Amino acid sequence: MAGCLSLTIVSWFGTSVLAAEPEAAKDAQALLTIRLQAVGHDSPEWKAHMADGLARSDFCARCHGQDGTSVMPLVPNLAGQNPYYLLDQIEQFADGRRKDFIMSPLARQFSQQDKVALAFYYANMTPRAQVRVQEADPDRARQGGALYLQRCVGCHGQDAHGSDKFARLAGQHPDYLKQRLAGFREVGGNSYSIMVGIAKSLSEHDIMVLTSYLASLR
Repeated sequence: MAGCLSLTIVSWFGTSVLAAEPEAAKDAQALLTIRLQAVGHDSPEWKAHMADGLARSDFCARCHGQDGTSVMPLVPNLAGQNPYYLLDQIEQFADGRRKDFIMSPLARQFSQQDKVALAFYYANMTPRAQVRVQEADPDRARQGGALYLQRCVGCHGQDAHGSDKFARLAGQHPDYLKQRLAGFREVGGNSYSIMVGIAKSLSEHDIMVLTSYLASLR
């Protein structure tokens, strides 16, 4: 990541917090788990890891926003996303399981430390709702909420916050969600086979109310 690959973050006690991470963490997920064990948002370790992520996020912020809220409607918000899910998606772009003309070449340049630092940083940012659909159109919110409970809650959770395997959908840009659903419709059978079937079963009206509802959540 151009201009933002410094690895040394010094804690208040004058020693490198990152250097203290054991060499036994041989893969990115193990290293992420170690970082997530940092105690409290006021601890020197947590602040050091957030500073590390901020230092590496300079290029990412051009699209995803410094606070994890994207500046482009077709680019996903990362704030509050599950850190393990984020890490997995970065690794999928890096190894070719997911393809994007910007993210794929970028992710291939990331070191293990880059991937972990970015996943930790964006997961710890505060998400915010994109639209106030409940106030603007309560009927659309009701329809979208009912459809979500029918089709999506089993994987993405009651509050649409996702998990380490399924994306957080709450607070996403509606245009991004529509784009992703359109992609699932077009691709056909792939590793996202569950989403392909669900996407193809949704009408245009379903997609409108569902994405509006999800964008209104936090």
